[in-house]
Amino acid sequence: MSDVEQIPIPVPYLGSVNLWLLKGDPLTLVDAGPANSEALTALENGLAERGYALADIEQLLLTHHHLDHAGLAQTIRERSGATVVAHRGTAAWGVGYHERALAEHRFSEALMLEHGVPEEIVAGTAQFFDHIIRDSEDFTTDRVLSDGDSVEAGGLTLRAVFRPGHSTTDTLFVDDDHGGAFVGDHLLANITSGAEIMPTELPGDERRRALLEYLSNLRKTEVMQLTRCYPGHGPTIADHRALIAERLAFHSDRLDRIAGFVAAGADTAFEVARRLWSSEVAETQPVLVTWEVVGHLDILVNRGTVREHVDDFGHHHFRSKEAVGHAQR
Repeated sequence: MSDVEQIPIPVPYLGSVNLWLLKGDPLTLVDAGPANSEALTALENGLAERGYALADIEQLLLTHHHLDHAGLAQTIRERSGATVVAHRGTAAWGVGYHERALAEHRFSEALMLEHGVPEEIVAGTAQFFDHIIRDSEDFTTDRVLSDGDSVEAGGLTLRAVFRPGHSTTDTLFVDDDHGGAFVGDHLLANITSGAEIMPTELPGDERRRALLEYLSNLRKTEVMQLTRCYPGHGPTIADHRALIAERLAFHSDRLDRIAGFVAAGADTAFEVARRLWSSEVAETQPVLVTWEVVGHLDILVNRGTVREHVDDFGHHHFRSKEAVGHAQR
């Protein structure tokens, strides 16, 4: 798609995020960047270099709700009059974003404590969640999409394809006529996308098995007829099937390694994280390592190769199937 241009926007902790400018009718921007002055200036400069002003943007598509993709959505809407278009899950985040982020903070603290992260380390994660609040804001969605709906954007017809996993709201915008797809963080060329573990919409529901969901949806994307993917970070992707095969192999290897750590006596997710990376990484990035390890343990428990036990204090422990069987004998 020759009328698509990449506009990189700086993001704290992540380096940069890709915004994609579709130069046909209506003039469309895919994703918005974080809600801070540095990102806004970078967006205005990036547009100016391409002969446009922020006021020229007619439509904004959001691939998911994360702050680096939706943070500036309301500012762009107010300054340009652009129509904001998003899947209904992303649209729901626009209403009361900070309240949802605070609820996820509380959920994540509880999740870490349940899986062996020491209290003092959990307390130190406040800065991670403060960043989410600081660089995000509520936004209004003018057109709410469901899976399969189409939208005209930059002279293209794009189909919304719901692919949750990395986040609860991941949406691809697929050009079936030409084989292009704007994929957000569903698939990245240089790094493996994480699958965040977050609460479900209804209190009391089982929590999401995020990695199970993500890998299932990756396989759905693998069979799509795509020629080029435009991701939220890093370079474009020319062979999505080969890349997805690499990602699936990566997770298969990680599952084997984690199963081995459990068999060797690591009985909490945090202890597994210490062995998978190092104590330093586990202690400085407890949110991310908890999501990663618990996601893989979910799969091992689902397979039946690892058994999960919750003690009287609500702490989750894991043992290999063989170890459980030996103890019972």
